[in-house]
Amino acid sequence: MSVSSQSVRGVAWTAGGSLVARGVGLVGTLLLVRYLAPDDYGVVSAASVVVASAGQLSTLGIGIYLVAHPRAGREVAFHATVIHMVLGTVALGLVLALSGPLGAWLGAPTIGRYLPGLALALMLDRLAYVPERILFRSLRFRVVGVARSGAELVYTAVSVGAAIAGWGGGAMVAGNVARSLVRAVLLVGAADRRDWLEPSPIRLRTLRALAGYGVTVSVGSIAAFASRRWDNLLISRFFGPAVMGSYNVAYNLADVPAVQVGEQITDVLFASFAAMEEKARRATLVRSVRLLALLLFPLAVGLGATAPTLSATFFSSRWSAVASMLAILATLSISRPIGLAVTSYLQAQRRPATATALELLGLVFLVTSLGTFGRLGPLHACVAVGVAFGARTLAALLVLKVTDGVPLGSLASPLVRPLLACGPMVAAVLAARIGVRHLDLGGHGVGLVLETLAGAIAYLGAASVLARDASSELLRLLRRAVARAPRPGPGEAPQAR
Repeated sequence: MSVSSQSVRGVAWTAGGSLVARGVGLVGTLLLVRYLAPDDYGVVSAASVVVASAGQLSTLGIGIYLVAHPRAGREVAFHATVIHMVLGTVALGLVLALSGPLGAWLGAPTIGRYLPGLALALMLDRLAYVPERILFRSLRFRVVGVARSGAELVYTAVSVGAAIAGWGGGAMVAGNVARSLVRAVLLVGAADRRDWLEPSPIRLRTLRALAGYGVTVSVGSIAAFASRRWDNLLISRFFGPAVMGSYNVAYNLADVPAVQVGEQITDVLFASFAAMEEKARRATLVRSVRLLALLLFPLAVGLGATAPTLSATFFSSRWSAVASMLAILATLSISRPIGLAVTSYLQAQRRPATATALELLGLVFLVTSLGTFGRLGPLHACVAVGVAFGARTLAALLVLKVTDGVPLGSLASPLVRPLLACGPMVAAVLAARIGVRHLDLGGHGVGLVLETLAGAIAYLGAASVLARDASSELLRLLRRAVARAPRPGPGEAPQAR
């Protein structure tokens, strides 16, 4: 089977499975906040950012190295595993030792009670990280998609159940540990242990190769992580942990299309780009941007359009700030996945320095916009975040034009038609909202269902006219993927790939 065919099937498995799991996870998040106050949610969120930051700072980009170098042997993978686990242990040990000062600096003195559980979850993720990269390198996207989806379902069940049982912020910690445990078990079990855990002598030459590539890449990864997570800490310092809690919920909801669909697709693209000839990468990038826009724009715009009804359906009055924040932050999933696709292309081209420069530029945009315009108020901060991510994506397209000669129009023009198709969708959502109110058809839950259905039908109709070529291509690729899916013979069990 060709790399292109495997890529399409990989997108179908990772994105499709993620959509199902995240749909359940989204409902779970909305249920979870019914039992948590914004202050509690904010403190746990701060603890999560601290732990995740320690993990990110100690990663060294080894996962990207393994995927970008598909012929790297077992010795390299074993070195990567050792480095990843040792550095993670040291980094998290420092976090736990400094929990008191960290809590005081963040204005969250109870942060220490949540750090140990979150640190355990992160170490389980680190255990599964190299096996996951090995599976991606082998283009075994189905296994990774199933593991990620199953883990998200477990997180939802455990966190909501614990919240109902009265665990407070500890419910989120329990959900994180359960999710990480499931992912680790599935991914470690699926990957051949010899490919990543076969012992070999620790060689300075191999360590230098990993570190030499990884330092540059990890700077970009840290900048990308900081752009997505450190804004929470700035919001907390500017407006307090309660506002930060509402902002974090709104941001996570707004980021669902970008993270749970866009990042799954760009993970597949990165592994696929690495296995392609250079000429094929450019054509694939242009096609991928067009399909990303067709899939993600309606999810992002629709989420923003339905934000008031969604908030009224699932949130109590103490979370009232979420609606307006979500309506603004939904723009993240319009711009960010396009930038991620360009970054995947640059990394596959073995140009980590360029990708790193883009991530650092994005972080500068974010800190500058939040530290100036964003300090005027919580909603101004949301606008500042959206502007920063939009500027970062535009910068990525301009860099690609300068460095690779890819015309800006070839990447920007495919975005216009899907975005125009979102216009009728928004109009349909607003019309459904007005109709529900005037006809008194039911509560907010009924309104949310009707708004979603009206928007989906309107977008499908508009996209089939305004973005006909992209819609036809997506349908053709999906039909081809289904038609080529292997079917077990009589008495045979389906084989995982």
